[in-house]
Amino acid sequence: MYVNTFSVSALIMDVQRGHCWRCEKVLPQLTVPCSRCNIAVYCSTPCLGNDTARHSSVECQMFGPQRCGNCEKTAPNMKECAGCSNAWYCSKECQRTDWKSHKPSCRAAEDSMKRAAKALCQQRSATYKISGNFPYYIGNIFARDFLQLEDNELTSGVKENSLARDYHILSAGCGNLRNTVLTAASLPDEYHGKLYISLDDFDPFVMARNVLFLFMLVRFADTDYIASSLTTIWYSLHIYKREYDLIKTSLDELTQMSAQQLHDTTKGLVSVLDKDLRCLCQVWERWQSLECQRDQKTSVNLKQQRNALFGTDILMREGVPFYLAELSKNEKKRMREWFDHALFLPSESRKSAVPFDNPTLTGRDSDCWYDDFTPIVPKDHQFVYCINTDAFPFREWDCLRVRECSSGSFTSPMEMYHSYVTNLLKKVRRLIVQERLFVHVFLDNCLVFPERHQSLQMTNYDRIITSNLADIVGFARLLQTFKPLLNASNRFSVIITETMNWFKFIPEADTDSMLCPRQRIQGCNDAYSIDCNRLRFPGHNNTRDYFNNTPQFLQYLRADIMAGGLGIPSLKEVPSFESVKKYHGLQMRDFRKGQNKLVPFQYRLNARILNMMNGYDRAVEWCLPQSSA
Repeated sequence: MYVNTFSVSALIMDVQRGHCWRCEKVLPQLTVPCSRCNIAVYCSTPCLGNDTARHSSVECQMFGPQRCGNCEKTAPNMKECAGCSNAWYCSKECQRTDWKSHKPSCRAAEDSMKRAAKALCQQRSATYKISGNFPYYIGNIFARDFLQLEDNELTSGVKENSLARDYHILSAGCGNLRNTVLTAASLPDEYHGKLYISLDDFDPFVMARNVLFLFMLVRFADTDYIASSLTTIWYSLHIYKREYDLIKTSLDELTQMSAQQLHDTTKGLVSVLDKDLRCLCQVWERWQSLECQRDQKTSVNLKQQRNALFGTDILMREGVPFYLAELSKNEKKRMREWFDHALFLPSESRKSAVPFDNPTLTGRDSDCWYDDFTPIVPKDHQFVYCINTDAFPFREWDCLRVRECSSGSFTSPMEMYHSYVTNLLKKVRRLIVQERLFVHVFLDNCLVFPERHQSLQMTNYDRIITSNLADIVGFARLLQTFKPLLNASNRFSVIITETMNWFKFIPEADTDSMLCPRQRIQGCNDAYSIDCNRLRFPGHNNTRDYFNNTPQFLQYLRADIMAGGLGIPSLKEVPSFESVKKYHGLQMRDFRKGQNKLVPFQYRLNARILNMMNGYDRAVEWCLPQSSA
């Protein structure tokens, strides 16, 4: 059935508003919605048919009407079982009638939540140590635009005010600059306000790199090549002499500056406390001291270090063939070459054309252990190649958006991605030149950041992004910590929480678990074969596109709140999901109704084969009561 585009709900999973859920093309005036959920919208009947295997496996089950666990009828006001969040009933009578049959699975789910809460509580004890990881110079999930004004403030009916006002963003556990770059570069052309971003991460290696990059954008803003050069420096194992000279010049100047001088030199772009700057200088000074000319005997030899790292990573050795098998013939050839050389250049070049190792890809080793409250001292560490094997440029940027924004032909994914990031940096540079972007850098533990915020009398935030800090400190601790920092005068203000490790505590949620029913896994394999038109056995990442583990995620949220957090005692009983949605006076946007407005609850995997996603990431958004939840 064709319907008018404007009558279709705007709620989405991870598809751009106004685009087909299958082919991603702009929707025509007459569209074809999913007849069951009415949320998925297609440009044509063939696209609807081609997407049925995937959409019906997860999204339609989430968004569509639920079936009564007793009489199997569907009704508009179904109630879910408060015990397990995995059964629905049309009436109390049906629930009572089905209780004898439902009781074993309901009790099992409750026991699973209690075990998960206990494990989470033990993990978050005050003495818990974080296992060593390399600095996240390159992230393992792709960049997000954390404002998305068109779907938020610009829908308020007071468009002129929303386009003129300033916005304030806090990124806690920020990692590298990818989210800052995409958010700043995605501002509407008609927007003429200012953007203030607070970046907080206790890792001085990551923050030293961030400040270096921001400084370079200002220092060399009058050149026509700085955006392309910075893209190369961001990702390439080896670099040209020009890029190496840019790094050396910048480091020479940065190591001589005070915090005030850095602020003035960058025209207010970068603000940092003197004590934090001294810590960043330790990183810059070590980068200065490295021999990076590759033909010298004392060179750091990043190629050799990288090869050794990949040689010991069994998971990557097994995972890369699965990844390459999904690509087209040309992409497979080029990506196999990339895994060998790790170059990220504007065009194909001989290795001899890039005679320098990239010093900004070095930092602390992963063998160290630390807790989140003890400052990391860079000078105490040996500087080695420190990029995680599962972190590479093609995971940081949504390949659907990269292809959409890339005009012309490219010989390799490397060239296409390099051009895309370069264009984003050009937009950011324009914003900097106009003195409309301001970045405040902090090296604080996220839990004590509110004290810093208060002491500096900073403005409250329209967006608070917490990365996957919930995996470390828990949802309860994050929400209690950051709720006071939300801008209560903006009804679109939101806290974004993410988790990547939740499935480890609810084993039934993962297709790779022995506790996952074999018939469900076979159903995922069959759906994959139909959806992707392939008969071979898929990897675990591929099957997760067809596995609806939303009920298990609801159980995890309840277990997480039950476990408390650092400084927050655990609860004696498993909280209901309704109480979780209203935790600490906040309102959770119900992702089962497609209400996330900034970060999709989950992403499609097989639509993004270049991104090599694992399918674990989940995002939950929290608003103040009476806001635009």
